[in-house]
Amino acid sequence: MLDGLFIAGAAGQMAQANRAESTADRAAHAASEVRRENESLRLDVEKLFLITRALWTLLQEQHGYTEEQLIQRIQEIDLEDGRLDGRIAQERPDCPQCGRKLIGQRPVCLYCGAAVVLGPFQR
Repeated sequence: MLDGLFIAGAAGQMAQANRAESTADRAAHAASEVRRENESLRLDVEKLFLITRALWTLLQEQHGYTEEQLIQRIQEIDLEDGRLDGRIAQERPDCPQCGRKLIGQRPVCLYCGAAVVLGPFQR
């Protein structure tokens, strides 16, 4: 009878160990996915930085814009939301048909069903 208890206890411990191992494997896989996505985003930011730098040098060379003008324009755009914080506040646009605020990034107004085309800088 005691042998049965020990066997049942050992089986329970093995099942618990297997569940823990499975959970650890899932966590390791999720962490790996996050690392891959992080690296992809980092590469995207680097590419955007390179493109921005190239466009800025073209504007300087071909149109004579100065760093001061660029800084002033950045501050003007930053202040559009009333705060100089280095971020652009994403104000929800209004539906062109019913005038209500759009929800999320859907291409259709949730209130009236109108198709909505967002501007290139809206997210």
